[in-house]
Amino acid sequence: MPAQMPFGMISKACKQTGSTLILIGGQAVGVRGYQRVTLDVDFMITEADYEKLKPAMCAAGYQEVTRTAVAAKLRAESENLVDVDFMFVDTDTFSGIQSESEAETFQEASFLVPKPEHLIALKLHAIKQQPIVRELKDLNDIVELVKANHLDTSAEGFKSLCLKFGTQELYQKILHYTKQNG
Repeated sequence: MPAQMPFGMISKACKQTGSTLILIGGQAVGVRGYQRVTLDVDFMITEADYEKLKPAMCAAGYQEVTRTAVAAKLRAESENLVDVDFMFVDTDTFSGIQSESEAETFQEASFLVPKPEHLIALKLHAIKQQPIVRELKDLNDIVELVKANHLDTSAEGFKSLCLKFGTQELYQKILHYTKQNG
């Protein structure tokens, strides 16, 4: 039996602790038009809200296995649930993305999902930080998000987004792949 997404449990834990988070990663990409397989669930959160949420997650059968200055990975003790990753952002970044996100329902639980441009910015940033590890999967996600959402890659706003969070080389690759696969 495949592992289940823990949306209901996480929603309940957020309500109990007053924590706010935003769904990112493969599940969010799916909502924005590109379905792909994902083996975990990813959220954006402030570190302060994570500290409030972590005890509830541990009480629900999760254990923190990795923690850095920018992220934490929680592994499910049960093979029936997928792992959960949390990406830490500052309050201003969180508020900016939150203000333009939309609520979506996952297994009767509601979570905010960023607009496609914010997901693309997150993926560009990830590639820029770890190009060898992240480029293959994340660049494909970007190309598919562009196509699914009919984004104009030649628009100045899109180019600025790419250059702010990525590189000129990544922008050129996006142009190439979106025109080639049109």
